[in-house]
Amino acid sequence: MLLTDAVLTPKQSDSENSKLKIAIEVQRVFRPNKHGMEVVAHELLKRLPLGDDVFDYHVMVKDDIDKCLSSIPGRFIHIIKKAPYFIWEQIILPKACKQINADILHCTSNTAPLNSKIPLILTLHDVIFLEKSKIRTSASWYQRLGNMYRALIVSRIAKKAVRIITVSEFQKKVISETLNIPAEKISVVYNGVDERFFNKCSDENIVKALQKYKLKRGYMFFMANTDPRKNTIGVVNAYAQLLLKEPDGPRLVMKGLKPDQVHEILEHENLAWLKEHIDITGYVAYEDLPAIYQGASMLWFPSFSEGFGLPIAEAMASGVPVITSFNSCMPEIGGESALFIDPKKPSTLTAAALLILNDATIAAQLAEAGKKWALSFTWDAAARKTVSIYHEVANML
Repeated sequence: MLLTDAVLTPKQSDSENSKLKIAIEVQRVFRPNKHGMEVVAHELLKRLPLGDDVFDYHVMVKDDIDKCLSSIPGRFIHIIKKAPYFIWEQIILPKACKQINADILHCTSNTAPLNSKIPLILTLHDVIFLEKSKIRTSASWYQRLGNMYRALIVSRIAKKAVRIITVSEFQKKVISETLNIPAEKISVVYNGVDERFFNKCSDENIVKALQKYKLKRGYMFFMANTDPRKNTIGVVNAYAQLLLKEPDGPRLVMKGLKPDQVHEILEHENLAWLKEHIDITGYVAYEDLPAIYQGASMLWFPSFSEGFGLPIAEAMASGVPVITSFNSCMPEIGGESALFIDPKKPSTLTAAALLILNDATIAAQLAEAGKKWALSFTWDAAARKTVSIYHEVANML
């Protein structure tokens, strides 16, 4: 058997047997350290179904430690045996979908099986992996392998899909032009912000979270990554310029990198002296993020390219001023509630940070405006839009 016992298998009555079965692929959502696409898939699945009597939702997930969906009622969860990513997706997943007689397959993380005959909805967050980067740092071997895999199959999968979901109007345009896909085949479903980010954390909870990661309040928060497009080199150079202007400036907190990775970058940039001013948290648990945002004086998000940029919306919901790039989708997500800079010029990031630090009125205005703007992005709205796409595809069958 390809499928183990389901974590949650609701009983079906005879009347329910006529429902269409939607298989929703979320291969890595059970892994304990979730990142962007897994967070998005998890938040959507928490809100499905929405009282819909047309569909049964069958969640197809690889076995792992965090059985995060087991307490959520109203869907079938099938735990499929472990295998390397591409084998699981290209061989095991299609067989599992055939085994449950799925009517529609929704793959949520950019790729999908090539040989499945089930009508396909593809969530294509972005096509950044097709960009030829001129950024100086190198991606990890795992990222390079993943990019090669996506580059090999995404164009074919996108043409095969009956509908494509993406996360911003900017990415819709890029996908249409890059892959030669008709724009009407692509639907935009914005990511959302969990309600927890809007709630003000108590001082006690903030202190507890900061103690957990050995941080002191008032830092500048940067969500780093080994991916060169996150602009870590630009960030450390901007921070060096800030400290040269204000030696007692706040500490820089980096999430997502290991100390040796940061130190290698600092050595390469002749900025080893910054080691004493930077705190490196590694992975931050999702439940701790609201307090970590609210302990910061600002978020730095000077990326070269993004599909959506969820931390922009999360930080705004948390009442934290945001500095981000004026390119890619970021103006669309930041609206008029962020400070926009040129990611190729670290001096513009330095200037924006100093403005927030030295002008309490501007900092307060950004925080207030951002909190209101973040209300534009909700997971309930994302779930409703996703369900409407399921209905559109069902009507094609």
